[in-house]
Amino acid sequence: MEYQYVTDGVGLDKAMNIFRNADVLALDTEFVRTRTYYPELGLLQVSDGEHCFLFDPLILDLNIFSEILLNKNITKVLHSCSEDLEVFQHAFGVLPRPIYDTQISSSFLGLGFSVSYQTLVEHYLSLRIEKDQTRSNWLARPLSKRQLDYAAQDVVYLYEVYKIQQSAINETHKADWIISDLEKISFDIPTITPAENYYLKIGNLSRFSRRQLNLLKLLFAWREKKARTKNRPRNRIIEQKILVNIVKERSIDDAGLSRAGLPNSQVKKYGSELRYLVSFNDSFEEDELPPEVLRANVKIDNKKVRMLQGVVEDRAKEEGIASELLCRKKSLEALLKSKEVSGEYQLPESLLGWREGVVGKHLLAFLEGEEK
Repeated sequence: MEYQYVTDGVGLDKAMNIFRNADVLALDTEFVRTRTYYPELGLLQVSDGEHCFLFDPLILDLNIFSEILLNKNITKVLHSCSEDLEVFQHAFGVLPRPIYDTQISSSFLGLGFSVSYQTLVEHYLSLRIEKDQTRSNWLARPLSKRQLDYAAQDVVYLYEVYKIQQSAINETHKADWIISDLEKISFDIPTITPAENYYLKIGNLSRFSRRQLNLLKLLFAWREKKARTKNRPRNRIIEQKILVNIVKERSIDDAGLSRAGLPNSQVKKYGSELRYLVSFNDSFEEDELPPEVLRANVKIDNKKVRMLQGVVEDRAKEEGIASELLCRKKSLEALLKSKEVSGEYQLPESLLGWREGVVGKHLLAFLEGEEK
């Protein structure tokens, strides 16, 4: 397996000229994120099927590569891209478009849901690859030959897998389905989510009053901003469960913070800031507080959910795709709840588009038949 380890501007310019003429590029990143909020890029790997380049971001200024990431005429191939998207956002300030994710496509091609890269390479190329360097320190220098070989295989084989998948897709009727799902890849990057909205990620918000919700909003926004400024993991600032406990705690003196689970060292470090936020929360007028999160009063018939899951599994098997890709349980629950709201069953947004014809209409027909 041939590749070039690029550590100078001449090599970077040469690679960029090759990339500008490419239609498809396989991309991968190696990064470290053990003690930081943001992923720290340690290596960028790119292959166009003929050439493979490994770029050292600790030596090179790679900002010019954002031109490639933003080039809409170049398809960027990744596998299970969510973490890589965070890396690109932090390292380059942009997100790649358009994207092709081999893991998503595998779900359409009958290989199962959330298939690993190792499994794909073995399935399509009959090669067994080791992932023993995944947790290497990619920020340490020099990188070993074993690390570089490992990093190169992640894009050399990825490009080959992409080509094989494309041929397989062309022999099916699923091309439009795959394109539709690839266009909807989530660009909701946690590290750039507005800090004020982070509290919405907490589960079961209906247990809190409006004023408690506002305090949650203040506390989680404070922690998010602190984590970003210090570049430290959120829970290294304060654990989520402790912030929730502070909201529930009636007294917010040092003893109250300790009862909430805050270690003494953090009481000393952040106690005054936390008490200020609690006091500040009391100053909000009622009309400034977040709306109450209402508990869903619709009781879900679990037996009916299981019956609908059977319909989904049957349709998935007929189409040769992963049932998890076709329809999730929460979509079935939303479908059942819709009748309580509108008086008739209505497909949720997640079951529209190509899924409406493939499974949505079958679910509605099943429910109509059940009620006759």
